[in-house]
Amino acid sequence: MVDFNLTSLANKDLKPKERPTEDITDARHRSMMEAIAPYSKPTVQKNLTPVYVDYKTRETSMVLVLCPEWSPYMPPFSLARLSGIAKAAGYETTIMDLNVKAFNLHNTDWVPNNKIPFRLWDPSASWHWLGDTYLNDIHPVLEPLLMEAVDEIMALKPTVVGFSVYYISEEPTKWMCQEIKRRDPSILIAVGGPNVHKNWFKIEPYYDYVIVGEGEQNLLVMLDEIEEGWIPTEARVLTQPENERININGLPMPDYESIDFSLYEVPNGVNSEISRGCTAKCSFCEETHFWKYRQRKAVDLITELEWLYYNKGTDIVWFIDSLINGDIKELRAFALALKEKGLKIKFTGYARHDGRMNLEYLQDLADGGCIMFNFGCESASQKVLDDMHKGVTIAEMEQNFADCKKVGIYCATNWIVAFPTENFQDYSDTMTFMWRMRNNNVNNMGLGVGYGLGPETIVGQNPHAYNISWHKYQGHWITKDLAMGGPHVMTRVKLIHMWLDFFEGCTDTPIGYPVRTALKTSHYDIKLNRTDVQKEMHYEQFDYNIIPAISDDNPFANQLVNEVWPFFRNLWRSRGGYEAEVRFNPEIDLKEFGNQYGPGQYWATYKFKISDEGLWTADFDVKFEQIDNPLDERDPAGGRKGAFYAQDYSRWQNNTVKRARKLAKPTWSSDEGRSGQDFADLLEEEVRLNATVDFSFHLQWKGQGDWSDTEQYRVQVSDTKNTAMPQKKVDTGTELKTGITTVIDVNSIRRKPDYLL
Repeated sequence: MVDFNLTSLANKDLKPKERPTEDITDARHRSMMEAIAPYSKPTVQKNLTPVYVDYKTRETSMVLVLCPEWSPYMPPFSLARLSGIAKAAGYETTIMDLNVKAFNLHNTDWVPNNKIPFRLWDPSASWHWLGDTYLNDIHPVLEPLLMEAVDEIMALKPTVVGFSVYYISEEPTKWMCQEIKRRDPSILIAVGGPNVHKNWFKIEPYYDYVIVGEGEQNLLVMLDEIEEGWIPTEARVLTQPENERININGLPMPDYESIDFSLYEVPNGVNSEISRGCTAKCSFCEETHFWKYRQRKAVDLITELEWLYYNKGTDIVWFIDSLINGDIKELRAFALALKEKGLKIKFTGYARHDGRMNLEYLQDLADGGCIMFNFGCESASQKVLDDMHKGVTIAEMEQNFADCKKVGIYCATNWIVAFPTENFQDYSDTMTFMWRMRNNNVNNMGLGVGYGLGPETIVGQNPHAYNISWHKYQGHWITKDLAMGGPHVMTRVKLIHMWLDFFEGCTDTPIGYPVRTALKTSHYDIKLNRTDVQKEMHYEQFDYNIIPAISDDNPFANQLVNEVWPFFRNLWRSRGGYEAEVRFNPEIDLKEFGNQYGPGQYWATYKFKISDEGLWTADFDVKFEQIDNPLDERDPAGGRKGAFYAQDYSRWQNNTVKRARKLAKPTWSSDEGRSGQDFADLLEEEVRLNATVDFSFHLQWKGQGDWSDTEQYRVQVSDTKNTAMPQKKVDTGTELKTGITTVIDVNSIRRKPDYLL
């Protein structure tokens, strides 16, 4: 079995591979060129910008630093690439990976000695690295390592120190920058990386250079300026032109001289890239707009990997591309090249589902060394996939999984629940798909934290087109019909994690997913009638609005009280009868998820019991209180205090936003954004919402029903894009409930907002 992090393939006894004789090498090269000729393009793409590297003896030196938290499994390719370019130009460069050192301390000291009250380096824990949580809980144990690194930098006396900044590494990065400047103000500080792309990125006074966009060209611009004696008096921002695409072919070899491979979880592995950018333009994604797509030729990539294979013993490659199958022909050429070259290299990377990847194609990839795809599934509702602009059908997705199993390629998956157009049926379809695919070599399910509105996305640049209001509610996006906000998203995130808890023992391959051990201990108690039951699931169309509307004026409440039904029904459809109690309250939910869904406002106890045959009873107690948001930093004197506040990203002007805006096709000017009058109208509407809307309610509800007849809800697998799953008027069985008792204490919306009338 191949685990998602590839640690099962780790080789601690790292040795260079034995090189074949020259005549064998030549024969293999000729064979490779013959094999890839039908698939690999003879020339590189047009309109690419070459990076000219001119070697000279230089005085300027540089240290490149990666602060935690990031992947600890393989050395940081981006820093190795930049170091290789800088060294090729004559600039002495050292790489300092503090992330992997902190990761090792986390495993050997922080966790065993109870220095950290939660697990880090797990996707579910990323929010702990932000703001006060980092400063209070993480920094005290991390500071000695950062201080030691600053000592090393002082000893090296570099001219410039460069940091690659991710959103979860910004806090330790800022601390190090300030400490370096405090000790030696003459050392220049440069920052780049994904977080610097953001329009909201704050340029701190201690930054001397800010490199926005691809770093290869502007890194050399910065170093050349410093070498010539030009010292910026304020932050010098080097921004890549919007339409520039760096040619990633023919670049200097990545430099790993200052990297200790033994520190990493997979010391025989490296990251690399076979492309840059993304061919897709998914509506939820910011990364696809960072830069424009271009492909790396298989021959150029093989040159890099062949050197690492014979000189470092590298035989695992994890591609950091947005997707490795953006050009499916070039990927096939790469796999054939590995096979013909005799390089026993295994590789993996992110991929899109694609109906063109048939069994024969996947067999070529597997024969060449492909061991795993990390598929961006996101949803298993055809309607939501179409809204996301995924360009694939559910049938194609299922076929990819089935064929991958046949050829021995494992499938990791990524999911986004609670997309703003996702209804209960869409959410249920995703659960159904997960269960149906559980034995098709799936080794990981990345569940994320639900849909988050990215300003630099197509949705962010035209939110109303995707059912999102112009206003945030309690710090989180809300749908324009006011039916779904932060508590609904959190509920779906919690329930999808619970759903996977019940896959244990039901899969051929153990499925990894983000660690949320507290759910089992504090958030729910569920006892199956029989632990050996596994039932196959078909797609169905079902009405999950089982609890009648609390109030026509409170769509927020009407939807929230019904959020649990897809989980309850699908758990029964897959595992048979059970008895459950599921809990929500600020004490446990803020501890588990932080305040990313808003402040603590939601209390609920859902008691549910269902027989193997489908007879069920429910006893729900649900309460929501609209409070004065303690996270709202607006000045009440400014008149904008309240649960709602206007959001407008239409005037942002960084490259990522510009690219997203063109595809979003808003009704306002793509260059100038919304007019001043438009925003004034939003502010006026904000005042009205805050004066008239209160979602608070308290519901106590008891009911019972019969779900025994499942065949009447069956529908076929969707095999057509741009259409929803077949619609069918169904009978939910809710009229079979008897003895229903409903006690409602509602402080509901006092007046509907104008745009709901």
